[in-house]
Amino acid sequence: QICCQVNMAKSQALKFVLFLGTVRENNYGSRAAKFMVNKLQSKGHDVCLLDPEVLDLPLLKKPLHFYQKRSDAPKVLQDTVKHIEAADAFLVITAEYNHSMPPALTNMMDHFPIPAYRWRPTGIVSYSAGGFAGVRAAMQVRCFMGELGSPTVGTLFPIPQIQKVLAEDGSLVDGENKERLNKNADKLITELTWYTEAIKKQRDSVGHPNL
Repeated sequence: QICCQVNMAKSQALKFVLFLGTVRENNYGSRAAKFMVNKLQSKGHDVCLLDPEVLDLPLLKKPLHFYQKRSDAPKVLQDTVKHIEAADAFLVITAEYNHSMPPALTNMMDHFPIPAYRWRPTGIVSYSAGGFAGVRAAMQVRCFMGELGSPTVGTLFPIPQIQKVLAEDGSLVDGENKERLNKNADKLITELTWYTEAIKKQRDSVGHPNL
């Protein structure tokens, strides 16, 4: 199963695809992913989590758009791009490796062409075990998604010392930061939802710009 968590939400719900950005041993990204999946599902949205460890794509040699016919590509690429193209919005969950984006994230996303991402907004969740919460990687995600034609919203959701504030099941740990983190996650989702609904309305009514 490509999307390891899917909510069969009501038909008018927005469709979010979440990109988890790490396969590193003992990583904390799955905690952030579970937290955001639960948040979005609780608001009635349809959620697909794309995990590079589940997809198990090789180092990029031949992306989907290098095949003469899409039907010639590996099934995992054909199935995954359908989820990406059906999305109303994206959420990128990134760690920070050597002050940069994780290679597993870009390797996964670069398997698919720019048109698969275009005309949908993106929200960014970053995290780290330290106090800077992966914000340097988040700034690179802004540039990366912009080049894919997916503008990022202004609000970020950085999670510092993630191992102390999120449990393995993705729930917030009781403590002084619980209320703040919950509020910040809601702020990101609220802004991302606003942009998503506005862009979707324009896309559905007049289509894409003829560039």
